Amino acid sequence: MPSESYLYEDGDEEAELEFLRESLEQMDNLTDKTTQLLKVFDIRLKNLGRVIAPIYKSTQKLTRLYDNIEATVGTLDDILLFFNVAKDEFETIHAGPDESELLPYLDSINRLKDASDALRELDLESAAQSRKEIHELLRIGLGNLSQLFSQWLKQHSGGIDPAAYANASEIPTFPTDTVKLLSMLATYLNLVNDEVSYDLRLTKTYATIRSRHLQKSLAQFSDMCNAYIRSNAVEAAPSQHGFDPTSRGGMAEMRFCTIRNENWYEPGTSPFAQYTINVVKLIQAERDLVRHIMPTVISDETFFATVDRPLEAYIATGEKTLTFFFGSPMYEILHALDVYGYLLETDSALKSLLAPNQSQSSSMTKLATRLQTHLTKAFIALINLLRNPFKDDIMPKQTGGVNELVSNTLTLLSYVISYKDLLVTLFLSMGDGYWNQSVSHESPHVSQHASDPSDGLSIFQHYLRDVIDALAYTIDQGGKQMKRPTLQFVFLINNHSYLARALQDTMYAGDDMSQSLGLGDLVGRSAQLRTESQIERSRKGYVATWKALMSAFPAATLGPAEKLGMFNQGFDDMVRSHRVYDIFDADVRAMLVSDATEAIIPEYEKFLRQNSDNSSEFTHAMKYTPRDLQRRIHGMLDD
Repeated sequence: MPSESYLYEDGDEEAELEFLRESLEQMDNLTDKTTQLLKVFDIRLKNLGRVIAPIYKSTQKLTRLYDNIEATVGTLDDILLFFNVAKDEFETIHAGPDESELLPYLDSINRLKDASDALRELDLESAAQSRKEIHELLRIGLGNLSQLFSQWLKQHSGGIDPAAYANASEIPTFPTDTVKLLSMLATYLNLVNDEVSYDLRLTKTYATIRSRHLQKSLAQFSDMCNAYIRSNAVEAAPSQHGFDPTSRGGMAEMRFCTIRNENWYEPGTSPFAQYTINVVKLIQAERDLVRHIMPTVISDETFFATVDRPLEAYIATGEKTLTFFFGSPMYEILHALDVYGYLLETDSALKSLLAPNQSQSSSMTKLATRLQTHLTKAFIALINLLRNPFKDDIMPKQTGGVNELVSNTLTLLSYVISYKDLLVTLFLSMGDGYWNQSVSHESPHVSQHASDPSDGLSIFQHYLRDVIDALAYTIDQGGKQMKRPTLQFVFLINNHSYLARALQDTMYAGDDMSQSLGLGDLVGRSAQLRTESQIERSRKGYVATWKALMSAFPAATLGPAEKLGMFNQGFDDMVRSHRVYDIFDADVRAMLVSDATEAIIPEYEKFLRQNSDNSSEFTHAMKYTPRDLQRRIHGMLDD
């Protein structure tokens, strides 16, 4: 029984396996058919893609075409509006801008400009006609804005007094709100002007209005300069380049040599110096204003155009002032020095302002250079005048007084040294001894070199020493022009004493040497000693003229009465001549009285002791007692 069971089980398994095999075969067949079917689908899908692609592309073109048509329709609508812009904006443009609300007017001009740009692209007669109408409105509109710009500028451009303000930042220009409006308007006009090619001349408009403002503000200084020149001019200039150190003559020189000047120049009072200060202040203020108002691209051009006329007027007045200096007496050196100092002080500021404009900057530089040349020649002319002091029409007075050339020179020097710092630089640039170039080395007028030829102060001191030496020579030459010996010595004593006093009174030598040096300090003690030596020699000569009155006393051929008669006559003439002498210095008067007394009284008393005679002839001849003589001498200089 067991074997039958096994046979039964094997038969079942075989049947199952057969069934599985058949199932697998069916699956394989089904898979093959499915694969074939998918391949067919794939082929058909590819064919469908090829069919659909042209249709898709056509759809895209249709979409783009639709979009283009829609945009074109919109553009046509805008263009149709542009054709009507001129009509729409006509009243607004012709009415002009509202000063309190400017933006609507600017928007109207912008719409006109946009319409003009759009219609430019259309080659149509109607578009050209519309553009013509638009351009006319733009011309009117921009013109109205330009007029408004001018109107706002003129409101605060009527001229001011710049002297009332300490510096440029204090000078009033425009209210802040007005500056902002002007800046906005200028920027807009400049931008639109470039785009529509209209010549609005914005730079010229600003420059014309503000230039007149500057000229009006500065006119007072030009008038002051011209008035000063008219009232102080002596004669035409001897040359166009200042003093000719080798030439002589002229009313200017005569005034300095013969008329004691009482109205010396005070530093800072020059009308041209004031002109210089205020022209710089105004130009600085205007430069700042231009930068706040005008667009950057045209601000420099506008600034230079604005200041051109005022600078021309300033330079022209400067040239007149220089011409005045060229023909003025020597004491105008002080005026010229002051102006030169102001020019140097403002030079850096002006160069900074005018640097890009070479013509304007060079004009200022030339003015200062010409004035410097004049000053160097003037200092040479002064020392040459002292070395050749007198001629037929310029002679010292026969009064023994302090000569005008001497007093004017010393007063001039006392003022000149107040410009020491300026002159130190000037003399250093010229070099040591430049004033002696026309003098031979053998001339007694040539002094030693400066202690330090590379130091401006040493060179300046050298010049002053030479001037003092030349002044002493002038005094000696003046003494030779006196017609009487006594007068000659009186002149020498009086003038040398005046010189010695001037040097003595200006020896300060305080603790702060750089600031306290006077004329006496600068020339040194040796000049004082030489002058005192000259006084002593002249006093000896003066004493000798008094003693000459008693030259007959030793004569053996004359009697005592005759000798007294000759003495009396000479003494009376001597005293009488002294009454016309101009001796105002109390010390000099006392010196002359003392010298005369010591020269006469002892010898006169001795003569009386040795020649006592009670004869009527002698008694009659003895006109003066020693006390009478002394009294006459003490009063001989009184009026």
